[in-house]
Amino acid sequence: MTQAQAGAASHEPQGGSGHLSPVGVRRPDLQVLFLAVLMAVASSVLLALTPDLGSALEPSGWWAFVATALLFAVAESTVFNVQFRQEGIAFGLSEIPMAFALVFLSPPVALLARLMASVPVLVLARRNRGYKLAFNTSIILFELALAIIVLRGLISQLDGATSTLIVCLVIALMTVAPLTSILISFAISRYEGDLRSRVLGELRATWWMYTVNAVLAAMTVSLALYGPVLSLLALLPAAGVWHVLRSYGEVSQELRDLNAVHGFAGHVGATLDVDEIGSVAVQELLRLFRAEGAALVRFAPTGSSVHVAGRVTVPLPTTSTAPGWASLFATKQVQLVAGTRMNELGICVDGTVPALLVAPIADEEEVFALLIVVQQDSHVLRFGQGDIARLSNVADQMSVSLRRGMLHERLEYEARHDALTDLPARTLFERQVAEAVANAGSDERAWVVMLDLDRFKEVNDTLGHHAGDDLLIQFSERMSSLLLPGDVLARLAGDEFAILCSRNSRHEVVDLAQLCVIEGGRPVTLDGLEIVVTVSVGVAQITPEDTDAVQPMRRADIAMYNAKWQRSGVEFYRDDIDRRTPARLSMLGDLRAAIETDQLTVVYQPKLYLATGSVVGVEALVRWVDPVRGTVPPPEFVRVAEDTGLIKQLTDLVLARGIGQLAEFQRAGLDMGLAVNLSTHDLFDSRLPERVRGYLDSHGVDPSRLTLEITESSLFVDAPRTRATIDGLHRVGLRMAVDDFGTGYSSLSYLRRLPVHELKIDQSFVERMLVDPQDEVIVRSTVDLGHNLGLVVVAEGVESLDVLDRLREMGCDVAQGYAISEPVLSSDIVEWLQRSDRRAWQSTLD
Repeated sequence: MTQAQAGAASHEPQGGSGHLSPVGVRRPDLQVLFLAVLMAVASSVLLALTPDLGSALEPSGWWAFVATALLFAVAESTVFNVQFRQEGIAFGLSEIPMAFALVFLSPPVALLARLMASVPVLVLARRNRGYKLAFNTSIILFELALAIIVLRGLISQLDGATSTLIVCLVIALMTVAPLTSILISFAISRYEGDLRSRVLGELRATWWMYTVNAVLAAMTVSLALYGPVLSLLALLPAAGVWHVLRSYGEVSQELRDLNAVHGFAGHVGATLDVDEIGSVAVQELLRLFRAEGAALVRFAPTGSSVHVAGRVTVPLPTTSTAPGWASLFATKQVQLVAGTRMNELGICVDGTVPALLVAPIADEEEVFALLIVVQQDSHVLRFGQGDIARLSNVADQMSVSLRRGMLHERLEYEARHDALTDLPARTLFERQVAEAVANAGSDERAWVVMLDLDRFKEVNDTLGHHAGDDLLIQFSERMSSLLLPGDVLARLAGDEFAILCSRNSRHEVVDLAQLCVIEGGRPVTLDGLEIVVTVSVGVAQITPEDTDAVQPMRRADIAMYNAKWQRSGVEFYRDDIDRRTPARLSMLGDLRAAIETDQLTVVYQPKLYLATGSVVGVEALVRWVDPVRGTVPPPEFVRVAEDTGLIKQLTDLVLARGIGQLAEFQRAGLDMGLAVNLSTHDLFDSRLPERVRGYLDSHGVDPSRLTLEITESSLFVDAPRTRATIDGLHRVGLRMAVDDFGTGYSSLSYLRRLPVHELKIDQSFVERMLVDPQDEVIVRSTVDLGHNLGLVVVAEGVESLDVLDRLREMGCDVAQGYAISEPVLSSDIVEWLQRSDRRAWQSTLD
């Protein structure tokens, strides 16, 4: 058995070129070359120390040289290979010709016979070149020289009997084979490491073969000593042993390959992660096929490669229709592609790859992945039909694992991404914010920016959901264009978006937030209509005190809703706007107590009929002066009331006092109307019409004297529910007004169907109409629109007599604001109305 010698010949270090050159030689190549030189020198020394170098132990005729050379040639040519770990180990019966050479030939002649038979096989059949040829040639010389010195050394210490010669021959052969095997393992370990386990493993696997082959060789020599012809009798047992060893190797290899193929599914099927499936598959392919390289390429539905695992020396296809590769995909079958075929296809034209296996993995429609296995540049590890069948089996199993992994990947992606905009969804965004929270306190400061489209529901209800979807897509694209590398934009729900970004200063975040407002506020075309949608932005910094993603996101959310409430565009989180802070809870308790103990004040702001210059009504406004807080701005405590359900009690308080004031106007002989604001939450109360009727009846007030103002935006919040309340109020007989008109997206057809009597132009347009031509156009158009709809038009927020005069010129019906009067206490309103003909605005309207 020539496991040592043939094993060296069969070893192909991965990546080696097979040629030794002074340029580009790797360190392991040099180490192996050095070992070859060392063995050659050792062989020379051993031969020099050999006694009776020129004579044979059993001198024979020329037949011994010819027979030995022929036996060496036959033994080298009939080597078969068994895979051990990542290496092919070659087995044969070269111990028989080596035994003949040791006994019947002198050492120089024995070396000549060995070289004449082995070197041509190494060069021509096994294609050894450079350091490989040097190593295998030197180990052949070393093996034979060592066997000669061991055999002759043993004989010199014992008698010269034939039986002694045979025993010493067995010992010499069994000594040389393991030693040369260790030298080969050392050379292999220079490339792949793990010398100790490699040596022990190979010796455990092959020790019994050393014994069998050594005894068989000694038996053959014993017969030849009695007569050369008798040695032919050993051919039958030698052929039997060779056949048994080869069959054993082939069966063992098939079992190992079969187990490896069966185990492949278990390895790649143990995970649903596609990246891990690819990595495990490549490692298994390298082991299963003893390959130079392996790769898995996965294609997207568009045909482009989206995932590559492993590494090969062949340029991989970037699409499923790549030139050259497409023809290999067409059959959807595993193919063995030789070097010449690769050159024809243009896949690899430099001839560095001897062959490769290509396995398309396809569904019923198209190839979605590709397995590529590259053959080693070795004569003993060439791909064949068995490898095609194995890779076909592997590809089938790989297809199942990949499909499961890709399905899991798609489900995971869809679960973490928004289907409409393809942005990260809330779950993924929270995970990324949690990572930023974990890294809080580093050099860069992280921020959470919440964005919400104002009155998005109105766009949906007015133009349809398809227009709303189009708006969201365009908005996400605009926001994405503002981000820096590393920023994350997500769609959390509906029209709510969020950005996670790192900025070193508050000023940089302000710039980003304002850009979001500007870019988001640019006109967008939906269904052929150009619409402007504003954006409210809230910003909160991630601090080292945060313990999870919820905290900074909640703060940014609070800031965003405050920006929406204040119509300020951008707001940073502050403790005083947090509804859930102790201060807010304290305000809630105090507000409830103020309502229950009648500490709130209702004041009245006059409304002037511009055509006659007479006051035709007042608007009831609530004020709160707290003993501790002082004067609390209405937006603050009204918002607390809306958020906590106190708005019902607050509205009832204003209605009760206002309607009571109407009764006083009647008793004073004043023909006045009263306007009261309703919150959106009030319109959700189906019992509101009943309570309003009760207040009117208890004071004996004509319902037509009462006007209830609802904001334009509230008309489209749960429209069926609010419409039912509005219809109920209309049946009571009172008047309805649309407040803050011009800030929303009211459908005119819907507005026309509502029982509305007045339009109130939002003060943001009125107060700037003399300095902003666009605002003046909006006011004038609203006046004309209201009149065309048969409605009374009211302008609020009139701060100067010039504005008052311009409104009269436009034909506006009613005005209210500080230019006419500040809100007046209930104790003073009657007296104020009785002397209102002496006010300054009277002269400007005359």
